[in-house]
Amino acid sequence: MKAKETKFIKVILIITLFLLIMSIVPQKSFAQNSSIKKPPNIILIVADDLGYGDLSSYGATKIKTPTIDLLANQGVKFNNAYAASSMCSPSRYSILTGRYSWRTRLKYGVLKYFDTPLINQDRSTIGEMLQRNGYYTACVGKWHLGMDWTVNDKAPENPAKNVFDSWDANSFQYIDYSVSVKNGPIERGFDYFYGITGSNNMQPYVFIENEHVTQAPSEKERAYDHYNPADKAPNWDIRKVNIDLTNKAVEVINKHFKNNTDKPLFLYHPSTAPHRPCLPTFTKGESQAGLRGDVIQELDWSVGEIIRALKENNAYENTLIIFTSDNGPRAGDPVYWLNKYKDGDEDYQDAYSKLSENYKPELKKEDGNLIWKEGWITYDHKASGELLGFKSDAWEGGFRVPFLVSWPNRIKTSYENSNMLCLTDLYATIAEIIGETPSTNEGVDSYSFLSNIEDKNAKQIRTSMVLSGGASGAFVVLKDDFKYIEPAEKGRWPETYYPDGPSIYDYQLYNLNEDIGEQHNLYSENPEKVNNMRQIINKVKNNHKTETNL
Repeated sequence: MKAKETKFIKVILIITLFLLIMSIVPQKSFAQNSSIKKPPNIILIVADDLGYGDLSSYGATKIKTPTIDLLANQGVKFNNAYAASSMCSPSRYSILTGRYSWRTRLKYGVLKYFDTPLINQDRSTIGEMLQRNGYYTACVGKWHLGMDWTVNDKAPENPAKNVFDSWDANSFQYIDYSVSVKNGPIERGFDYFYGITGSNNMQPYVFIENEHVTQAPSEKERAYDHYNPADKAPNWDIRKVNIDLTNKAVEVINKHFKNNTDKPLFLYHPSTAPHRPCLPTFTKGESQAGLRGDVIQELDWSVGEIIRALKENNAYENTLIIFTSDNGPRAGDPVYWLNKYKDGDEDYQDAYSKLSENYKPELKKEDGNLIWKEGWITYDHKASGELLGFKSDAWEGGFRVPFLVSWPNRIKTSYENSNMLCLTDLYATIAEIIGETPSTNEGVDSYSFLSNIEDKNAKQIRTSMVLSGGASGAFVVLKDDFKYIEPAEKGRWPETYYPDGPSIYDYQLYNLNEDIGEQHNLYSENPEKVNNMRQIINKVKNNHKTETNL
């Protein structure tokens, strides 16, 4: 046999052996599956202050959410999903970075009106990870993770302290709105941004597109459930902020599939609903849970608009939709604001007159101020379900949130999953879906729950989690159905809806399997379990990626 023929046969054998090996190598991710021709589009919808009991798919009877429920009926409904913090800024930080927020400078509370960026420039986000993997990334909605603003000549001395790190109600007057706003979403992994800087009751009352304010504040804002009224932009209507952002999200979807058919889409849509103030328009009166309930039904409409846009662009089947909330809920409608505006504001007047006769304020705190003194009208709707606590609390109602996953191309049979997951885990899960291997400094508190999406019988990925109370900053540990809460430090926000209930300054231990309402504090009865929980805090503080074996 000639030498050339021998060489040719060897090459053929090598190629054949290579192909044989590749055919039996296990597939690592959906992105590598031959049945999927291109990576999935990803839509991450994060509601603002939506509770565990606010959706009809999670047991609500006075609020109807048929579109969101459809995600549960066609996908996976998770029953033990936890926010990393029970307030929005720290929770959103953890969602985007896969890192516990207590590792940052923000130990409790939320960022201030014009606060500086909480996500450092060298910290990778889900958006950045998807960008480098060929995705077009867009953020439409509430950011609340800080930006770099420029002050004008009216600003006081030391703006770092007196403007950016301040709750001064006059802060909006010190900003130069003609200068681009830096180190926001565009520098944190997003090709496009349209939205607001913080909550819908926080100044500045302006919209930002990419790095520029679309219209500067120039009109007086009426005080709809706002602690500090400030000037607003002409295109800012507090009744329509969520509607405007929903329409912009739909516009992004339509433009993307018209102009970027070669790229998959990642849309991060942090909604403003149902954060106060709750001022429903076309859904007003549709729920049986007051103004807040009506706004939740508006949120259901928002999700429906996004799904409709995906279907019209033939993108729905290969789109992974994740729906969740940043933290627990407010209890209902605040009596303080209903009283304040019942005689002078049409948006509150009819709601109050109809409902105050049938429902009395609850969760009152006589020595509190403003809303805590006068309480809430809940309309017999349990925003947190059977859980104790609400937004900002360290109890279950502050952390445990609805979490739904829909992906028609991959999830053919709907089911419920009771394994524990944290919203930090989104980073590692999305990374595995697209076949990315994060570096050791990326998603440091994130564990992929992809197996739990694929298989209803999959095992729990993480064995513990170390959360932080939003108002108190107190550490909260979950492991083996037990929950440990450390006391809040003195001087932290004393915000709680339970003046006669557990103290935020007490050590607490609960067996959630037997006591989901956290009524029986076992701290003094189980010192060994408490010691184990404290050790977990120390280990997680000092070591990343340890919560699958603690």
